[in-house]
Amino acid sequence: MDDLILKRISGLISQHSGIHIRDQDYSSLAEKVWRRANSLHLTSLADYHTYLLNELENGKGSLVGSTVGAVSTSEWQELYSILTINESYFFRDSNQFRLLTERILPDIISRKQAAAGPGAKPSLRIWSAGCSTGEELYSIAIALDELNFPWDHWDTLLIGTDISKAAVDGACLGLYGNWSFRQMPANLQQKYFHSHRQIHQICDRLRQRVTFQCGNLLSDPCPHPASSLCNIDLIFCRNVFIYLDSQAIGQIIQKFHRALVLQGYLFTGHTELYSQDTSRFKTLSFSESIVYQKQPESRLAPPQPVQAATIPALEPQRAIAALKAKSLAQTTPRPEAGVTHQTQVDLEKALRQAETLLEQEAYTSAICRAEAIFKAHPRCDAARKIAARAYANTGRHEQAKHLCLQVIRRHPLSVEMHYLLAQIAEDQNDLDGAKVHLRKIIYLDASFVKAYLDLASIYEREKQPDKTQKMRSHALMLLAKLPPEARLDHYSDTTVAQWQHHLTSKIGNSET
Repeated sequence: MDDLILKRISGLISQHSGIHIRDQDYSSLAEKVWRRANSLHLTSLADYHTYLLNELENGKGSLVGSTVGAVSTSEWQELYSILTINESYFFRDSNQFRLLTERILPDIISRKQAAAGPGAKPSLRIWSAGCSTGEELYSIAIALDELNFPWDHWDTLLIGTDISKAAVDGACLGLYGNWSFRQMPANLQQKYFHSHRQIHQICDRLRQRVTFQCGNLLSDPCPHPASSLCNIDLIFCRNVFIYLDSQAIGQIIQKFHRALVLQGYLFTGHTELYSQDTSRFKTLSFSESIVYQKQPESRLAPPQPVQAATIPALEPQRAIAALKAKSLAQTTPRPEAGVTHQTQVDLEKALRQAETLLEQEAYTSAICRAEAIFKAHPRCDAARKIAARAYANTGRHEQAKHLCLQVIRRHPLSVEMHYLLAQIAEDQNDLDGAKVHLRKIIYLDASFVKAYLDLASIYEREKQPDKTQKMRSHALMLLAKLPPEARLDHYSDTTVAQWQHHLTSKIGNSET
């Protein structure tokens, strides 16, 4: 009975927020909702489900405009505070912030200043959607200040919203531990924070420039003047969509489009929108990141249907499998219209030569050969994959990421490219970015052992023993299904049996 009620609660959460509860997360969900039920002195999950429904019917499920520290807190706010992962840090994804400070903010500022005219006060409106504990919005404020932004001569709104009231309360306080500064230059930390032992508080001058409030990206109306979420110049919504289902993401993207001013920008995580219809935006491709810009409707091509929408009758896992098969087929060299049989033979021979150069670690030659191929055959993503791996192996990460993203734009389910992006992120000490790609891989291919092994390694570095052991146990379960002498890929000499011995000893040592 509890399993059925739990699924109903999961469905209610998805309907209300878009948060997708995976089958493997149901035990964790059960623990959390029981904790909330007990705090309300409810004796069954069915009673808790009814309690949530009653709040929705009475309008308490809406978070729009909710003020921080309000006397009345809804159960939905309490639930989301324990369901969501509030893990962030300052200047997360340094490449995107470099793009922001060098290109995007100067463009917005000069354009808005010109539009305001002489003597008028221009406006700047920035929204951190899914702001967690505030590091992202404060980072944007610091970036503006470092550009010598004339705060007092502008009408500015820097607003952060999050579905978790606990996260929003923390953001308002502006208090952070050392871990939040792991990617922030020391000189900026000293300039903008007051420190006392292991606690650091954002300076009042910038704290007064930002505002935070609770908000539900899916169910709250947007644009909405009462919550100030309208006429926005720049929206940051990064590492949020990975927790939502595809339909919810599509609805939120359209809300963002309506909330933005013309030529306003949308920043997301690097690969979060590649399976979505973004045709109403202009897609801008920079070496640092993909950015989306709102354009006048008359300049836009008619919206194209998202590929996933062509197979709505399939169950989710069957739909993923079907798309994956199509993605694999599309990355394999196929004869193009008007291409002779001999040309196709030559193409396949050239690809084998480039692959051989890569395996021989002749990376510069492999890059030259692969780039010559996809310049002559623009749709040959097999050559882009070879070049991406060669660039990554020589430490030229930006070139590698650019090629990975080109492939993923056409083939969103390319596990190989997501895995390369995860490896690059880990090399750059962007552990959160690596985890995003690894979790996406597990969603796309739950049997991809290396994703579990890499996540275990990251969690071990982060001193999260429970998550480390969970990933190792998953990996052992998958390894048991493989031949002992098999290798996980042709880049490694380690066998399945050796991995099993290593993981078993690790798990055994942690339990003693």
